[in-house]
Amino acid sequence: MSSRRTDGTIGPELVVHGSLHGKSDLRIDGAFDGELRLEGALLVGPEGRVTAPVEVADLELEGELRGDVIASRTVAIRPGGRLIGDVRARRIAVDDGGALEGGIEMDFDLPGEEA
Repeated sequence: MSSRRTDGTIGPELVVHGSLHGKSDLRIDGAFDGELRLEGALLVGPEGRVTAPVEVADLELEGELRGDVIASRTVAIRPGGRLIGDVRARRIAVDDGGALEGGIEMDFDLPGEEA
């Protein structure tokens, strides 16, 4: 998993149900079920399980996420990561050994387009 420091962690022994909104980064090594909206990054560790629609700046996934994802910047699915749902982001990467089951919509400007 990324060495990036996170402001909060849902540990491997925790199961959280509900709605979570915030401005910070979050790492999930346990289970989360509900709705998740962060202005920061979401890091899902290899044992992490998320069942929720997710809105974040960045997503790094090594565990499993079931739900649609909207990321204002990037989605990175690492080896062993599995995303089941549609994804919308500026940049999307699926590493060898990662899996995406759903649609992809990318936000980008074509050359010659005025912003």
